[in-house]
Amino acid sequence: YAIVTGDAAWLITDSRYTTQAKAETKGFKVRLFRKALETLRDLLGELKVRTLAFESNNITYDNLLRLRKAFKGIRLKPVSAALLDEGYKKAEAILRPGVAERDAALEIEFAFRAKGAEGLAFDTIIASGERGALPHGKADLKKIKKGELVVVDMGVLKDGYNSDETRTYCMGKATSEQKKVYDVVRGAQERALNALKPGVRASVVDLAARQYIEKAGYGRYFGHGTGHGVGLDIHESPGIGPLSKDVLKEGMVVTVEPGIYIPGWGGVRIEDMALVVKGGFEIITTTSKDLRCL
Repeated sequence: YAIVTGDAAWLITDSRYTTQAKAETKGFKVRLFRKALETLRDLLGELKVRTLAFESNNITYDNLLRLRKAFKGIRLKPVSAALLDEGYKKAEAILRPGVAERDAALEIEFAFRAKGAEGLAFDTIIASGERGALPHGKADLKKIKKGELVVVDMGVLKDGYNSDETRTYCMGKATSEQKKVYDVVRGAQERALNALKPGVRASVVDLAARQYIEKAGYGRYFGHGTGHGVGLDIHESPGIGPLSKDVLKEGMVVTVEPGIYIPGWGGVRIEDMALVVKGGFEIITTTSKDLRCL
């Protein structure tokens, strides 16, 4: 096993490889184990690790369950989702009035690739102002303006797996209407997430978000499904929509992404990836969902 932090790197192995490990792993500290998971747990505790990214293409679901049991109190995240959260840090640093959507998208893609992404899961969506009413408004030459909402939907391909996340930002101080629409979308997403668990019909999850948006008076502005499966392909089963026949199962990774899109005004979408687990769900993406005014 290898554990890498911002400050150090450790190789965890057994006594058969002591000499070889020290000779072949420059820059790594070597620690021997008798019981691997116990040694790993102790090391993570010493390093005060709270979030641990793992190579999702090399770890089976059964092994993931073993890690969760051994590393209680530590959040486990697939590498591709951890990389995606880094992309949102970059977005928050460069999205400003006067910046062209496409220029921002190119900078974010460069940052992804510099950190090891194999590519984008799909063309980055950066839709500002009125363009935010386009659910799939790919980054354009339009320049972002003060006072606008900006919808940012991104995904990366890493180790063969895709990721998908959306956040909506405000350029400057948000208006009361912008805050209201944002709060409705966030409330709808919370209700959909809370409906996730094995055995539940995907249409029930969609209904939880859709009813909340309809009761708030924005039902006609939510015209797509609430989410979809994501993994080796960016869109997989189950489909989370009003007509879906799919039933959620433990181990599925899905997006939950309600939105409101008002022609001539703009839009808001909030999207996270969630893992369906026994009794509920675990969020994989961790970028803050507070309305960020940049």
